[in-house]
Amino acid sequence: MAFSERDGLMQGAKWALIANWYARSIGLVNTIILLKLLKPEDFGIAALSTFFVSLFAAFSHVGIGHFVISSDSMSKQELDSIWSLGLAVKCVSAILLFFSAGFIADYVNKPEMEAVIHVVAILPLISGLRNVALDVAEKNYHFKRILAANMIGKTIGTVVSIMLAIYLESYWALIIGVIVIALSETVTGYILFPYRPRLTASHWSTQWTFSKWLYLSAIFGYMRSRIDVLILGNIVDSRSIGLYNIATEFAWLPFMQLVGPMNHGFFAVVSRVQNEVADFYYRIVKQMSLNMLILVPCGIGLIAIAEPFSSIVLGEEWRDAAPLLQCMAGLVIVMSSHGLMCSILTVKKQLKVIIASDAIIIVSIFVVFTTFHDAGIEQLAQLRFAIGAGFFLWLLMLQRFVIGIKAHDLLFLYLTPAVSGLVMYLMVVQTMAMFPSEMWQLCVGVLTGMVVYIPCMLLLAYSFRRWFPHYWECCEFVLRLIRRNRPAMAVKGG
Repeated sequence: MAFSERDGLMQGAKWALIANWYARSIGLVNTIILLKLLKPEDFGIAALSTFFVSLFAAFSHVGIGHFVISSDSMSKQELDSIWSLGLAVKCVSAILLFFSAGFIADYVNKPEMEAVIHVVAILPLISGLRNVALDVAEKNYHFKRILAANMIGKTIGTVVSIMLAIYLESYWALIIGVIVIALSETVTGYILFPYRPRLTASHWSTQWTFSKWLYLSAIFGYMRSRIDVLILGNIVDSRSIGLYNIATEFAWLPFMQLVGPMNHGFFAVVSRVQNEVADFYYRIVKQMSLNMLILVPCGIGLIAIAEPFSSIVLGEEWRDAAPLLQCMAGLVIVMSSHGLMCSILTVKKQLKVIIASDAIIIVSIFVVFTTFHDAGIEQLAQLRFAIGAGFFLWLLMLQRFVIGIKAHDLLFLYLTPAVSGLVMYLMVVQTMAMFPSEMWQLCVGVLTGMVVYIPCMLLLAYSFRRWFPHYWECCEFVLRLIRRNRPAMAVKGG
């Protein structure tokens, strides 16, 4: 069955949301249980190991998915060749990671990291074995089986992590759980898709010409997003890293839970309409609007309820994560804007701009963190937020002058949810102050945020619909869904 570009994006968003909600639901249960069983120090060790695995994975990224999706058609030999190229580079990455274990342990001043790195060095190899048929399926908007593989992997990994945490009570539960998830997803990909790639180097030169800029972009992109962990590993203890990493994970949860899945398929769609100027522009602004509609209130709301959230949801031992959570919550908006911009610039073949942007923030974080290395973890988180705010201004310039988004569209795009979010924040803080219990503060804060933000956003979206129709279109879509379900509910009740 062939999908239109709009249907393709909606199909990608729908199935990605279903799978992601499932994965995140069990992931949240997994994380909250592990927070009760393990210590911040354990999460610190796991965060450091994950960083180095992902860093070496970035060094072995050859853009298989982007190459397959952006190509008009590919023969079996070309598919086998790009899969073989990825596997070869990731094998080298796994070997280098294994033999770098001693140097990594010395750098972070944690001897136990050597054994951890030796074990997790298998992860790049597992990811290199991933079935290339998954990328072909995404290109053709066949999302169900792709996401089924992810769901199965997350389920198995969650069960294993919890069982090991109860038995081992150490960071090894987290480490082994990650490996099990990766292995399960890879195996399931071959079970659900009959395609069996073969080793060949027939098209490596052509594919590397395309992949070299994606390779550099992946390296710089990962360093941009997680270089703070690399530096923190050398200047703070494991507990501080654990607090910082968990705060980041929960602060970015709205993006991972909602917006990320809704962006699933965006690259494939804009790749197909890139030559249709009006449609290309409309889809970019519409997707950015949908992201901001969700992320702005989530980020601002989390800043307001950070303290009761940390003590009630995470636990008393994680109370110190509250100020870190507030700092990282604002960065979710920057992360979303940057992610969409990278997809757009990749389609426009302007990867050099992405690399230059990532280089700017990498240097900024390195200089600031190394200069203020004696500061506490809270002060470093505040500095990280300040750097992110400056980087957001840079993104606005790129959106205006490189991507070509109109100035008034940018104004309404960010200002509309920001005003609604600010009103929501003031009401939430005032309402929470009326209750001494943190449990009541959390419940009332969340409810107040929803009650205030939704009508405020509806009012502004309706008022500005002539100048910026995208937010009102999103609201109308939701309202149509509600009206469509009303008669069915009435008949069922009668």
